[in-house]
Amino acid sequence: MTIKPDQLVSPIRRHVLKSAGLTLAAGALPFGAALAQPQAQHHKPRYRRWRASSHSKMGMRMLKSYAKAVNAMLALPPEDPRNWYRQAIIHTLDCPHGNWWFLSWHRGYLGWFEQVCRELSGDPQFALPYWDWTAEPSLPDGMFDGVLDPNHAAFVGNSADFEVRLASAVANAGYWTSPDGVFNRNSQYGQLLARSIRFDADVMFDILRDPSGRMFFDQPGARGLVRERPGFSLAASDAVSASTIQAALAAPDFITFASAKTSNHHTSGGFGILEARPHNSVHRCVGSRDCNFTETRGFMADMLSPVDPVFFLHHANIDRLWDVWTRRQLALGLPVLPAGLELRTDLPDGEKSPEERATDYFRWAREPLLFFVDAKGEPVRQTRNGDYVSMAAFGYDYEPGSGEEMVPGGGRRGPRSAARRVYPGKVVARAVRGPQPASALVQLPAGTLENATAAGQTMVANVTLSFPEQCRDPYAVILNGPDDPTQVDTGSPFYLATIVMFGHRGATGPLSFSLPLGEKLQRARANQPQSGDAALRLRVLSLHELMGHHHMAGQPVELLAASVETY
Repeated sequence: MTIKPDQLVSPIRRHVLKSAGLTLAAGALPFGAALAQPQAQHHKPRYRRWRASSHSKMGMRMLKSYAKAVNAMLALPPEDPRNWYRQAIIHTLDCPHGNWWFLSWHRGYLGWFEQVCRELSGDPQFALPYWDWTAEPSLPDGMFDGVLDPNHAAFVGNSADFEVRLASAVANAGYWTSPDGVFNRNSQYGQLLARSIRFDADVMFDILRDPSGRMFFDQPGARGLVRERPGFSLAASDAVSASTIQAALAAPDFITFASAKTSNHHTSGGFGILEARPHNSVHRCVGSRDCNFTETRGFMADMLSPVDPVFFLHHANIDRLWDVWTRRQLALGLPVLPAGLELRTDLPDGEKSPEERATDYFRWAREPLLFFVDAKGEPVRQTRNGDYVSMAAFGYDYEPGSGEEMVPGGGRRGPRSAARRVYPGKVVARAVRGPQPASALVQLPAGTLENATAAGQTMVANVTLSFPEQCRDPYAVILNGPDDPTQVDTGSPFYLATIVMFGHRGATGPLSFSLPLGEKLQRARANQPQSGDAALRLRVLSLHELMGHHHMAGQPVELLAASVETY
C-alpha cells in the first residue's frame, strides 16, 4: 500500500508550489508531482517489490533481472557513477546510521539504485526484491547464483586491483572542491568534511589500508555466509524474530520507531529496535565468518556493504517494515513523521513562519542528501530528506510479508495503548572489563508486566553505553539469571539481546539501544520466579568473553544508564 501525500500533509496547510519545481520532465523527476499534489484514491503503484524466495515466482524472476543489472553495472567504466563500485561508495561517503535520517536516506538510495537497475537490466517492470529474514532466517539460495554472490569472478577480486581500477575515478568524481570556490556546508565537499573525509586519499585509506580494519575484502572472503551454511546464528535469528519485529512496529512515534534525533545525518545518537536489532545483526551475520560474530569476513559488515548484492534486498525489507509501521500508525490515528508536519507549508523557507521552522519535521525534512544519481548517472534534483517521506516517491509497493499482522484490518482502528511509562534504573557496576559485566537494577512495581500485557503495550529496555573510539566488539545483554554471567548463552532464557556494531568506525561515545523486553522478561521470570516488587537486573558483557575468547584490551565500555519503558 502506498501512503498518499494528502495523508501525510494536511491539505488545509498546503500551498501551490512555485511552477519551477513542477516543470521538470517526467524522466528527470519521476515523482515530483506525486509528492506535491494529492493522489487520486484509485491510484495504484506502478511497481511491486516481491519477496526473494524460491517459493515466489515473481521474486525469482526479479532476481534474474537483478543479476542482469549487476552484470551491466560491473562492466561499466569506473568513471560512470552507475558503476557497481561507484554506487557502493555513495554509501561509504554519506550513509547515516544511529539517527533519525536512517530510514529516509536508504529509501532514497534504494529508489535511485532501482531505477539504474531498471535501465540497465532491460526489464521495464523491474523492482528490487526484498529478503524477509523473519520468515526465512537464512540467505536466499538465489543469492549464491552468478553475480549475486560477491565472490563471483566478475567482481574485483582483491584490494590491489580495486585501487588500480577505482582510485582515479574517485579522485576525479567532483566531490573534492567547493562550488565556485566558496565553502558551503550544504555541498558534497562540505558534507564530506563534516565526516572528516578531506580528499580522495582518505576514502582509499579507509577502504584499503586502515590497519584497524579495512572495508575491502579479498575473494573468497567477500561474504561470510556460504551456500552450504546459509543460516543465521541463534543471536541473529533472535534479532529478526517475529516478536522482535512486532515490538519494533509497536513504536508510538517516528523517532521511537526510527532512531535517535541528532543534529545532522553524520552523527549517531542511538538505535531504535529496528536498527539496533535486525538491521545491525543481519549486516554482521552476512559479513562474518559462519555468522558467529568473532571474525569479520565480508563486505556486509562495513560501510562498503553495497558491494554485496544482498545489501539491497536487506534494506528493501527494512523499508518495507517502515511502510508497515506507517500504515499501522494511520490505522490507529497516530503520527507517521516527526512532530510539526501539521504546520508544513510549501512556501519558500524564508517565508515560512517561525513556528514551522522550529519544528522537528522542518529540521528533519531539510537535511541535505546530495550524493544520489539517477538512471543516466546524473545528480538528482531531489536533494532534501523530505523528498523521500513516501513510497510514492518511486511508485512502488510491497508484496505482503512478516509484520503485516500488526496493521489493524477491515477499516477499523485498533485500540490506543495506555499511557507511556518510564522506570529509570540505577547503575551498579559501570565498566565492562574482561569477564566482569556492567550492571544496572530497575525497580518495577508489582504487576507491571501483567498490566502492560493486558493493555497490549510493549515493554522495552533502554540501555546507554559509552564506547571508546572505534569499538567494533559485540556485547551481550543479560536479563536476571545466575550470578556468573558466563553461564548464559544465546539460547538461555536470560539472554536479552546482542548489541553489534555496524560500520567502519564502529561506535564512539554514548549511544542508546532499545531492546524488546516483554517476551524475554516472561521467559526469565518463568525460570527464576519472583514475587511482588522486584528489581530487574540488566548486565552487559563482551560477547567474546561469553564465548570464552579472552582478548579484550584497552579502555572499557561503560554503562551510563538503563531504564524500562512501556508504550
